[in-house]
Amino acid sequence: MTRKGSIATVLAMAAMLGCGGALAQKQPADTGWYAGASLGSADLGPDSDTALKIFGGYQINRSFAAEFGYSDFGDATAGGREVKANAWELIGLGKFPLGNQFYIYGLAGLAKIKTEATVNGLRVSDDSTELTLGFGGQYDFNPKLGARLQWQRYDASNEVDVVSVGFLYKF
Repeated sequence: MTRKGSIATVLAMAAMLGCGGALAQKQPADTGWYAGASLGSADLGPDSDTALKIFGGYQINRSFAAEFGYSDFGDATAGGREVKANAWELIGLGKFPLGNQFYIYGLAGLAKIKTEATVNGLRVSDDSTELTLGFGGQYDFNPKLGARLQWQRYDASNEVDVVSVGFLYKF
């Protein structure tokens, strides 16, 4: 290889490395902490109410995240009894990218569900740890802000289904 060829090769490699660094800076971060909230509808058997969820998590890589959250399922009235329910949950998300900004995901984890019922003036409370499963879609508007549409089932003695829309902020 000639001296001119060697110099041209070194310059070409330096240019490619420089461009690669610039492109890498424009890609969204694949890891890091995030927090968010969602609002939806909780199906509590014969009745439904507004559900509110606050969550935070860590994106381990582009495909996996771990999340901790609190959900309030609202109140339901059926057959002369009023029921209130909420849950603390720890879940894992498996994400599949459909481009740079849209993901579909599945989730699975455990939820500590607290149910309080009032029957004829008598208050009854129940705590249980149950399995929770769900799926959804996430769209990232930019590297810091995203939106979710999600369905999630809490497998309590009476199944609770929640359909929600939410936003998340990545730190």
